[in-house]
Amino acid sequence: MKKKLKENAVYVGLVIILIIVLYYFDYINMEEQITLTSIGSGLIAIIGLYFFYKRLKNQDKQIQHQGEQISLQIKQRVDERFNSAITLLGSSETSARTGAVYALHELALEEEKYRQQIVQILCSHIRSKTNEVAYQETYTERPSNEIQTTLNLLFKERERGLYTQDFAKVTEFSRADLSRAYLVQANFRGAQCQEANFWFAQCQGANFRDAQCQGASFSFVQCQGANFGHSRCQRASFSFVQCQGVNFGGMECQGASFMHAQCQGAYFGGVECQGTDFGNAQCQGARFNGTQCQGAYAFEKFISQELSSRVGKNTEFIFLQLEGEIDEDIIENIENAKNYLNDFKEIQEIIKDNTGKKTRYGTPEDCITGILENSEQLQSIIEKDWKLSLCFFD
Repeated sequence: MKKKLKENAVYVGLVIILIIVLYYFDYINMEEQITLTSIGSGLIAIIGLYFFYKRLKNQDKQIQHQGEQISLQIKQRVDERFNSAITLLGSSETSARTGAVYALHELALEEEKYRQQIVQILCSHIRSKTNEVAYQETYTERPSNEIQTTLNLLFKERERGLYTQDFAKVTEFSRADLSRAYLVQANFRGAQCQEANFWFAQCQGANFRDAQCQGASFSFVQCQGANFGHSRCQRASFSFVQCQGVNFGGMECQGASFMHAQCQGAYFGGVECQGTDFGNAQCQGARFNGTQCQGAYAFEKFISQELSSRVGKNTEFIFLQLEGEIDEDIIENIENAKNYLNDFKEIQEIIKDNTGKKTRYGTPEDCITGILENSEQLQSIIEKDWKLSLCFFD
């Protein structure tokens, strides 16, 4: 009904315009009698305008229909690209699977429709492929080219990694799930792994230098001999992690958790770990040269505190183990990871020195203790504003 009224209004408008034009050119003389000629001319003009309008309207419908057809064809082609890539990802040929990874990466950059689904598929591909027995037996020194390529296309800015794009920064975007993945000596240098899930992953000897891992979870991860030098790990979780011999030098991990972490022989030199939880962490032989520990804490019972609650509080290393017997299962994990430990002999000495030794808790030598002062950069970490916190620390 509304559409019909709109069309009638258009017709009336055309008639009014026509009358004005006819009057202006003296086809209609209000002072003289209207002739049959002027009436005929007017009718012809009206009919002409009517058919001209109808033709324009039909052309508009045709253009609209063509646009709908083009949109449908584009959608079909996108769906075909996606389905074709998924099929290739299940191929038995490594080259075909790698090609599929590239195809999915390009599709995710171009099309919003499949982005979240694609990152989940690529993470799932890493988890499933690296958990194959044959894969783990073959790639003991570094990931396959297929897996490292997939990691790069997810997390590396140079490769236009999906998690480096603006669309991945919104809260609703799926976080990377690499839980239980086999990532021995994987290269995450400079990667953007904010809030990624590495639970129970094997990351022995992996390189996370300069990586952005704010809010990431490394809980229960085997990362002996890994390199986290100068990485950003604010509010990350390293709870129950096996990080013997890890280089954390220069890392920024304010508000992180190392609760129950096994840090024998680890290097924390120059680390920014204000307000960090070291509850029940075992740090025999670990070095804390110049480590910023203001407001950091280690309680006997499970009392994990928010970073905001540590503002204005002093360092409280009540239950941070510095000396004492190392459990047999921990020693076994160290032995299994010896190929990834550059300082394996030093860690063996640490084990030997602590054999039969009474447990001692306390504050590590050479670390910097004191009250955690409030600041704008600290508030940015509390609010999980990773982009702002990077501006402060760069």
